[in-house]
Amino acid sequence: MSRTGVDSRRLARATGLDTDRLTDPAGWVEGRLGMDLLDRAADTVGDPLFGARFGRDHQPGRQGLFDYLFLTADSLKAAFDTAIRYISVVATGGAYGWAEGAGGAVVERMLPGGPRFPHAESYALSWHLTMARHATGRPIRPAHIGLVQPAPAPKRRHALAEILGADDVDFGCPATTITLTRRDLDLPLLGADPLLAAMLRRHADGRRLPAESWPDRVRAFLADGFADRPVTLDTAARHLAVSPRMMQQHLREAGTSWRAEVEAARDSRAVDLLRNSPLPVRAIATRLGYSDDRAFRRAFHRRHDCGPDAYRRGTTA
Repeated sequence: MSRTGVDSRRLARATGLDTDRLTDPAGWVEGRLGMDLLDRAADTVGDPLFGARFGRDHQPGRQGLFDYLFLTADSLKAAFDTAIRYISVVATGGAYGWAEGAGGAVVERMLPGGPRFPHAESYALSWHLTMARHATGRPIRPAHIGLVQPAPAPKRRHALAEILGADDVDFGCPATTITLTRRDLDLPLLGADPLLAAMLRRHADGRRLPAESWPDRVRAFLADGFADRPVTLDTAARHLAVSPRMMQQHLREAGTSWRAEVEAARDSRAVDLLRNSPLPVRAIATRLGYSDDRAFRRAFHRRHDCGPDAYRRGTTA
């Protein structure tokens, strides 16, 4: 940030951040504080596109372990898988994941605070794309960009799209998303190094924060499955010894929701069963707690742009 004329330490102190973490390659930043820091920096320099420019100008490696976990993966898909798995070595808060479809995948990053931190949101998008382009050596252009923040004036909207290198940008979306094509996801990385990547992952496993966040607690509850037990907001809240209202508030503060977590858990298990089991679609629907296979098919199609049968054929061809 200092390269932009911003006194990052002064701003960090104003937001309550430990200033040593800004220069510690192994340090992590509490999500809301980091987002507040970006917005304060943007106000200081008076740049309405500060977050996007800051991500575009990111020098790969400056985030230490997290960046190198990304850069040493085998392919762009593996790099994003690794980033999603190890986000807690660099930041906390929100939800991070992706859904694969027939033609590619949608990377989704839900940040705490939603549209109140537009510079953090545009930085997250810009960082992803900068890392993808550097790692592959290719001018990756996303098929689509979705932002939670409201649409700016046309001139600024065009400038933001140009910084992100995207032709199709939508605003006011439910989550921050980048849609990448299968062709780009399969690209090998220039710095792919399986041995180094394995060493970095082992190191990162010891640095990840304990699974104590509310999204993690809910995900642990959902990981026990949907069959042979009721999986509702009330049963989850009782299991976690909190009121349903309080649990919803905790999840909302973390940038996610009960419904989003249930849908993500169901989808992850559905993909696994379609890929690795011979169970018919109707049996999978029952195992995932859907009322019938039609409800399952509709939900699966919303996330993958194809039905479960077509998805299974595509992964076993």
